[in-house]
Amino acid sequence: MDNKDNASKEAGSISTSSVAPKVPRTIWIVGIVSFFSNIASVVVTAFSPQFIINILGGTPAAMGYIRGLSEALSYLVKMFSGILSDYIGKRKVLMLFGYLCAAFAKPMFAVCNGLGLYTAAQLLERITNGVRDTPRDALIADCAPKELKGASYGIRQSFAFLGSMIGSVFTFWALAHFGTSEFVLRMVYVGAAVPIFIAVGLIYFGIKEPKIQSLKSRKGFPIKRADVKQLGSHFWYYMFVVFVFMCSRYSESFLVYRAQDLGLDVKYAPLVLTVIYLFNSPTSRIVGNWSDRHDRKLFLAFGFCMMLASCIILALASSYWMVIVGAAIYGIHYGATQGTFYAMVSDYSPPQIKGTSIGIFNLVCCLGMCISNVLTGEFWTRFGSEWTFIVISAVSFVAAIAMMFVKKPNKKMKILPSLQEEASQKA
Repeated sequence: MDNKDNASKEAGSISTSSVAPKVPRTIWIVGIVSFFSNIASVVVTAFSPQFIINILGGTPAAMGYIRGLSEALSYLVKMFSGILSDYIGKRKVLMLFGYLCAAFAKPMFAVCNGLGLYTAAQLLERITNGVRDTPRDALIADCAPKELKGASYGIRQSFAFLGSMIGSVFTFWALAHFGTSEFVLRMVYVGAAVPIFIAVGLIYFGIKEPKIQSLKSRKGFPIKRADVKQLGSHFWYYMFVVFVFMCSRYSESFLVYRAQDLGLDVKYAPLVLTVIYLFNSPTSRIVGNWSDRHDRKLFLAFGFCMMLASCIILALASSYWMVIVGAAIYGIHYGATQGTFYAMVSDYSPPQIKGTSIGIFNLVCCLGMCISNVLTGEFWTRFGSEWTFIVISAVSFVAAIAMMFVKKPNKKMKILPSLQEEASQKA
């Protein structure tokens, strides 16, 4: 009888362990939140060239400085929001605050009558993006089973890109139906706040975050040198490669402007973004699943090469149809890299500083994208679009080669003894 009981217990444990893990409900809700948020965010990207250059009288260089500065501040805020979310041990409250502020930031664009106010609106919109994004991505790291990290980030990215695609199609419909007058553009900005309020409701009523250990009990600054030391040298080399690549990642607004420069009507500009999101939504889901079973750096190197190919096509483009092809390849690059970036950061991260490590990643992105957007605008103004995209493709190539030397993180990440002692004392 004892042997039979033992055998049945072993069989039960084997069957239990063989059950495939599932993506938690919270991650699906986060994906839907990103869907509605990106419906609104795409409006700003699609209208930036038209609004800054044709309505407010700016230049491509001005657009580069505005986008570069706003993206830089966004990623800088992401760094501190990650540390704060680790400190308080909560992600949801920061997400709610960030999305609420974003809902009120969108209508500011509707009342802009000069570059100064537009810049202020752009900065506010991107800063609120920084407040919410790192806690959101850390929440995914908290919830996702280790076997499904890539898939979980791929799901969120897929929903986000799908929302961007829907938003760009709706924007095109609005411009085609109501015209491209300044009044219509301003009203679309106002309407962009609606889907963000829907996202706020989903966060408040739909997301139940897991309990994580806060760092409030620590004396002094909550993130210690020993925490950061656990990231290891492989992580910092990975950050260097990310920085090099981000120096080549320009705002999609320049891609839209390239199409308009080659004769694309303003009302069709959102369709350029639609092509990007049409290709990166399925790519992010597919690559997310594959990256859980294979070396993630291979997919990142592939994405870097897609950026290179896109830039070459954009440099050689003689009609806006070639820009559409370049936009499709740009979409594949974005889908292959964005979710994989975060999954790989999570691989390197000790459990007690997941928000902080994602914040460090975002700070590196901040520096790279600031340089990229500013130099893209300056190169475009001084040397033209062709040479701009050639230089960007060269940087992407260097990043792809460097990515092949990235090493995998340590498989085991342990909670530091100081945190274990704090937990036992509370217990």
